[in-house]
Amino acid sequence: MLRLGLLLLLLGLVSLVTPGPSRAEEPPGLDSLFAAPALGLPALEGAVLQRNPSLAAMRAAWRATESRADRVGAWEDPRVEGTIAPRSFGSSTVDPGFSVQISQAIPLFGQRSLMGKATRAMARSMGDDYRGMRLEILRTARELYFQLYLTARSAEVNRELAGLVEQFRRVALQKYAAGTAGQQDALQAELEAAMLDHQIVAVGRTRREIQARLRALLHDDSMRDLPDPPRDLPHMEHDLADTTFDSALGNRPELRARRAAIEARRMEIAAAGRTRLPELTVMARYDRFMEEPEWRTVVGAGITLPIWFGKTGAGLREARWELRRAEQEELAVHDSIRAEVEVARSRVHETSHELSIIESRVVPASERALASVRAGYEANRSDFLALLTAERDLARARLDRFQSIAEVHMALADLERAVGLEPEGVKEPEESR
Repeated sequence: MLRLGLLLLLLGLVSLVTPGPSRAEEPPGLDSLFAAPALGLPALEGAVLQRNPSLAAMRAAWRATESRADRVGAWEDPRVEGTIAPRSFGSSTVDPGFSVQISQAIPLFGQRSLMGKATRAMARSMGDDYRGMRLEILRTARELYFQLYLTARSAEVNRELAGLVEQFRRVALQKYAAGTAGQQDALQAELEAAMLDHQIVAVGRTRREIQARLRALLHDDSMRDLPDPPRDLPHMEHDLADTTFDSALGNRPELRARRAAIEARRMEIAAAGRTRLPELTVMARYDRFMEEPEWRTVVGAGITLPIWFGKTGAGLREARWELRRAEQEELAVHDSIRAEVEVARSRVHETSHELSIIESRVVPASERALASVRAGYEANRSDFLALLTAERDLARARLDRFQSIAEVHMALADLERAVGLEPEGVKEPEESR
């Protein structure tokens, strides 16, 4: 009874000091993000990286592969075996009969070590795949952010134009009452106002879709709407000197991942070749069944006989084809990166030039044209259709300006993604081990 009590006490102490099963950490809250007067891009990027479940799953897979490398490269546990002769215990004619044996497999030619190295190389590949996924999720967050900016500015322009059309309608009614214009001018103004109302509803629907996609990125089910980005986005400097293909080759994690995969495949080929070599097993046994005491302690050794060359040959061929695939994947990623950098650099040039023309020439000219046609209409020198045309041209010019602003920022984001640059100040999520 005393031994049983001590055993129960020991088990109780072990249960107190042994940590329980780890629980998934709750992602950080979003209250500050939703409560901000305007949605900042750095805050959105940081929250997405901290909370996105797909990214967290990829990080867990990477860490699991790192842990698997230690298991794959380790020796097998020693094996202990025992046998007894039950009827010998308690017998008055023979001594108790039993035997105990311990054995250990020893990979003499480093087979397990090579597999461990291959798994570590694959873990590095998965780590770089995870970093590539971070860049892709950041790009998606930026795309949605600039789309949200564009919807907010589109709604703003449509509201301004709706007020302007209402002024036109009042002028048309006054001219109709005075007998200087027909009723069709006021009817056309009402039709234009109805079309603007429809555009406002369409923009609202687009905004709700963007909000839903942002909440999915943020793993948020509160159904709250994020605030709109500020009206004036911060100016983004773009020095294209550091955004060349050569700099992308040193930064892109996808390329490093393919190189690590090639290293892993080469290790697997070496390990597959060594499966043709024998593996040593050493053992020691104490056999109480033996009558002579000198024969009871036994040591020995054994080796495997890898005689099924079809099996080992198939494994070697598989490893070689996997290496071939990894090498071709590296070439494909290399070509894809080159194209991405070239296209992104061209887009930055094009969108920047387009924005400069719209801001310096198109918008001012549209504003002057509308003012001139409006003055002419009020003085009975132009018709209402010309006034509506000028109003639509101004609306299109203002919307084109905001769209060009968003496209310039998105082109720069695509260029950073193509080169493999992460935004400054974005930290890796902390992990509990």
